[in-house]
Amino acid sequence: MKRSLVVIASAVGLMCLGGTPVWAGQMSTPDVQWTYNFTPSGPTSSGFVQADNPQGGSVSLTNEPTKFATNSSDVVVTNLRVSSTAPATSPDTLNTAGNYQVTLQLHDIASGTGANATDTMTFTGKLGGSFSQSNSNVTNTFTGTQSYTWTAPSGNQYTVTLVGYTPPGPPTATHAGSISAYVQVTPPVGPASVPEPSTLVLSCLGLGFAGLASWRKRRRSLAAMLA
Repeated sequence: MKRSLVVIASAVGLMCLGGTPVWAGQMSTPDVQWTYNFTPSGPTSSGFVQADNPQGGSVSLTNEPTKFATNSSDVVVTNLRVSSTAPATSPDTLNTAGNYQVTLQLHDIASGTGANATDTMTFTGKLGGSFSQSNSNVTNTFTGTQSYTWTAPSGNQYTVTLVGYTPPGPPTATHAGSISAYVQVTPPVGPASVPEPSTLVLSCLGLGFAGLASWRKRRRSLAAMLA
């Protein structure tokens, strides 16, 4: 009888292996596509930060067209360039002046074209220091909220964080300064992982032995009643 039970339980295990094995974690996560556009707003809606002297120099902030991205990525919030005719001995300053504001329009493509598929985030900061026609010493301090988290209707989650500042050079510099951010993209959690074949076989064998043990117990009880 014991040998028969082992044979039957083994047959149950082989039946579990009969189908095509599905390995855990074989499903890949789809790419998350999105667009973004940082726009100078508020006190810098003109695209310029004026120096303390209204007749003096300024720092420009770029407003580039909407850009496309996939998954997590570094992004440029804005480029910075100084403009000044002041001599180095009497530079333009950013003491009381220098506040700026940049608004982000972040669109989750998987959420479609509805209003809820786009989120608005506002970042602020304060430029300081001084600059002239032949030098630049501009500092930056982020103010207000530096990190936002948004979950789109599709379930994709975005966390946008200000992460860097590169100061602009003199007006004659070829390369511009910049403010940068990092966008962390997290897709929604998928269905639970499918058990590995070894786990599935052990589970089936356990169920097979449990069922056979129950059947044997009932058979003995019936035999005792008929005796």
